[in-house]
Amino acid sequence: MDLLDEFVAVRETATASNGLVTVEVDGTSDLTGLKLDPRALRMPAAELAEAIREAFGRARAAARQRATEAIPEVLKQDSLELNSLIDKVKADTQEGVSGLLATVNELTQRLDRLKRQ
Repeated sequence: MDLLDEFVAVRETATASNGLVTVEVDGTSDLTGLKLDPRALRMPAAELAEAIREAFGRARAAARQRATEAIPEVLKQDSLELNSLIDKVKADTQEGVSGLLATVNELTQRLDRLKRQ
């Protein structure tokens, strides 16, 4: 198992809104799971989006901590190549999360409109 496989194998979950939203990420901060309690769908769109961001942030922080602990000491030295790779992973992760949150916002707004009808 190489280092990337070890990062991908890391799993951390976090919840928000009293457990109505649960997010799981891997050690590269990729979203690997999103569970919404049916009651979460009754939340206003902005509140649901914030709960997802909150849970994602907590899970990501925990996964980063565990992934950092998995890095061999030799790789923890300042290295331009390693820093470049880390920056790329961060950028890719942010792009993916932004797309996910945009989709969640759109879905929750549709649900709000449907509830008003």
